[in-house]
Amino acid sequence: MKQSSSMLMNHLDPAPLSMSACTTILVGHQVTVDGSFIIARNEDHEAINAKLFNFHLAETPQLHDFYSIGAMGNKFTYPAAKQALQYTSNSDFDTNGTSFGAAGFNSAGVGITATETIFNNAQVLAIDPYVTATGIGEDAIVNVILPRVHSAQEGVALLGHIIETQGTAEGFGVAFVDNDGIWYLETGSGHHWMAAKIPADKYFVSANQGRLVDYVANHPDFMGSVGLVEFAHKHHLPSAENSEVFNFHRAYSQDVEHDKTYNYPRVWTLQHLYTDGLTTPIDQGESFPVYLTPKNKLSVYDVMQGLRNHYQATDHDPYAHCNPADPYRPIAVFRTEHSHVLQLRPYLPTAIGKIQYIAYGMTALSVYLPFYQGMTAVPEALTIGDNNADNHSAYWKFRKLQTLAMMDWNQFSPIVQQAYDDFEQQTAHKQKQMEAEYMQLYIAQPAQAVALINAFEHDILTLALALTEDLTNELFTRLTINVDKLYHFSGA
Repeated sequence: MKQSSSMLMNHLDPAPLSMSACTTILVGHQVTVDGSFIIARNEDHEAINAKLFNFHLAETPQLHDFYSIGAMGNKFTYPAAKQALQYTSNSDFDTNGTSFGAAGFNSAGVGITATETIFNNAQVLAIDPYVTATGIGEDAIVNVILPRVHSAQEGVALLGHIIETQGTAEGFGVAFVDNDGIWYLETGSGHHWMAAKIPADKYFVSANQGRLVDYVANHPDFMGSVGLVEFAHKHHLPSAENSEVFNFHRAYSQDVEHDKTYNYPRVWTLQHLYTDGLTTPIDQGESFPVYLTPKNKLSVYDVMQGLRNHYQATDHDPYAHCNPADPYRPIAVFRTEHSHVLQLRPYLPTAIGKIQYIAYGMTALSVYLPFYQGMTAVPEALTIGDNNADNHSAYWKFRKLQTLAMMDWNQFSPIVQQAYDDFEQQTAHKQKQMEAEYMQLYIAQPAQAVALINAFEHDILTLALALTEDLTNELFTRLTINVDKLYHFSGA
């Protein structure tokens, strides 16, 4: 279906541009096909905002205090670490790699994705509001926490301490992963929070709303701010009065009319995609289970497909039906800056056991590329780019193709999707070969093992960018033919 240029601009993203929004998927190792832990998220904000891959060396001590910079920075600061671990991040182009880190692993094997934007309820925020001027926000979390922590639980404790002492500038959810499992933290108010360890035999989905419900004090699978329950009772928040199980969601989160179309459909769709037999109504989010068992064990690919979902094959697909006014906000939107799937395989050496799969731009029209924790040389194309289109950065090569594909979704998107799906399958095969070779090298010849990973990353990115350029040229050719047919006047 063809669109005019004005229709196209509205069609690119059905969601209001003022909304900052993401979708998160967490999967315990007992319900993955290979026994790995998976934490994943789409980072949705603006289409014209290049994301750069950052490799941060260990520092003893760290040279600079953290301070918020970039378009959304406030005046939050944090002292330099005495012994900063090596870590990776995926920062906005205008932060010099020091802010809005989004996701990454550190050399201790801890991974973070930050943040899932959520909203705490008006009643609690009237009592304990966000500390917008100086509290910690999304821009700080990865770059403050990852250099300092040696476990997921330590990461939860540090972030929680900062929230309690300095306040949070906004509502958010943050996932942490290590060899022992996955923890998920949600804010409750300006200074309150809770975190839960995700059951090993379940998966969890969040979409711009607090999803944690039960909080059990003094239990090894729960953590929370000092006085979390007492605060709720003191101020008569709408919480359950059971002394053993406290309903954190009812006290601190919100369910409003906007959730019924913006948030609930995403959670509902993923839960019904991965689990059979659910009868939950799509507009009753409070009835959705917090944790679920999938019908089949999930793979990294299954999680990627979830993050690419846009209600395809339904009446709510805004792209196939060219309907930017559809009330359901899809998971895959054009303004996704980047998407990541962090896979942790505890039975393998850290260098290859921890992988970030990253897709730049809109997930439904992008390719996920694997970046191993053992990589030490970042390909240049991942480190350049800004908010002006160029011919050199990886971000803009992918974004240009996506923009072209959106000109005629029904004709062009299948071409891109099939080519990238084939590429991902081929890459998965190459990964197995590289990992097998690494296992033969890493003990006796560690330098060669590192060089192997760096060469692999360079080659995969080179192939992905070459494919993307070929697809861009193919779509340009087809678009030129379409325009010629439309304006081909008869006569000489």
